[in-house]
Amino acid sequence: MKKLISKLAMLSLGFTVSLMAVETTQIKPVQAQRLCYSYRVTRPNGLYVYINGGSQIITTLPYNNIVNVNGISADGYWAKIQYLRVDGQMGYGWVAREFLECYQE
Repeated sequence: MKKLISKLAMLSLGFTVSLMAVETTQIKPVQAQRLCYSYRVTRPNGLYVYINGGSQIITTLPYNNIVNVNGISADGYWAKIQYLRVDGQMGYGWVAREFLECYQE
């Protein structure tokens, strides 16, 4: 009887260790990607807004200014943005994407 109990204990221990090993090798679920609709300017000296394929600067957005991104260039460097101009109208242009950070109220 002692041998049977000893074998059951060893079997139980082996099963527990196996389960722990399986648990550590399982792939963790991917976290849901955070959706971002608004972005803030992170460049301390402001961010140039370009038009005409980057050949003309139309304005400089101040640090912490909030913009909406409507698209990304094929190379991923530029972001097509929409922003509120000082006259209250919406402005459009392109900025360097590296100076934008997701903004959520």
